[in-house]
Amino acid sequence: MNAATEGSALAGRPAAHPPARGPWRARAAWALRLAMRIGLPVVSILGLWYLAIGFSGLPEFVIPRPEKVLSVLTHETGFVTRHLLVTLRAAALGFLLANVVGITLAVLFTSLPLFNRLLMPAAITIRNVPYVALASVLVLAIGDSLWTKVTIVSIAGFFPVLVNTMRGLRSVDPVVLDRMRILDVSPWKVFLLVRLPYSVPFILAAQEITGSGSIIVAIAAEWMISSEGLGYVINRAMAQYRGDQVYAVALLAAVLSYSVYLLVQVVGARINWHEKSRPDR
Repeated sequence: MNAATEGSALAGRPAAHPPARGPWRARAAWALRLAMRIGLPVVSILGLWYLAIGFSGLPEFVIPRPEKVLSVLTHETGFVTRHLLVTLRAAALGFLLANVVGITLAVLFTSLPLFNRLLMPAAITIRNVPYVALASVLVLAIGDSLWTKVTIVSIAGFFPVLVNTMRGLRSVDPVVLDRMRILDVSPWKVFLLVRLPYSVPFILAAQEITGSGSIIVAIAAEWMISSEGLGYVINRAMAQYRGDQVYAVALLAAVLSYSVYLLVQVVGARINWHEKSRPDR
C-alpha cells in the first residue's frame, strides 16, 4: 500500500474522540476548582498581610501575625463563642424584624398609595439617622438591652427590604393584572398568586444586603453601647492592646457575613422561579 492509499484510508476513518472522563475525574476537577477558588484568595490575603507586617514597621498590637489571630480563635474558643452567640441572636432577631417591617410596609404602600406619600419620607428619615444618635436615644429609652441592638439592626436593614419589595410588587405584567380583573379575582388572591411570586427575586436581592449586613450592624451596635457580644470584645481588646483579638473578631465577622450571603444565594436559587426559567439554567 503506497502513501496515497494509506492517506485515503486514514481519511476515511472516523475521527478519534478523547475518552470520556469518568465520574471520579469530574468530581476531582470540581474539587480542584473549588480549592483554587477558596485557596487563591486566602493565599493572596496572607501574602499581603505578611508584606504589611514586614514593610510597615507598625507594632505587633496594630498588625499582629496571622498565626496569633488564629490562636485566639482556637485557644480562646469559649470566650469568643459566648460573645458570638450574643451577636448572632441580636443579628437574627433584627434581620427577622427588618423583613417583617419592610415587607409589611411595602404591601401597605403598594395597596394604599396615600400611605406611601405620608410615611415614605418618615421611613427615609429614620433610615438615615446616625447610629450613634439612635443608640443614645434607645439606651435612654429602653436601656442597654437586647432589644436596643435588635432595633438598631432592624432600622438598618428594613429599608432595602421595603424598597426592593415595593419594586417587585409593582413589576407585575399589566396583562396578567387585566386578566385577574376580568376573572373578578379578589385582591388577596391577586397578591398571593401574582404579585408575591413576581416580587420574589427582588425580596431575595434585599436579603443578600440585609442578611449579610445584619451581623456587621449588630457588632457596631455592641461596640457603641453593649457590655457583651463581639462589639464589646473589640472595645475590651482595644483597651488591652490586644490587636490579635480585634483581628480575630473582624475575621469571624467577615466569614459569617459571607456565609450568610452564600446561604441566601443557595436558598434563592432553589425558590426563585425567575432564575429557574432562564434558558441558560
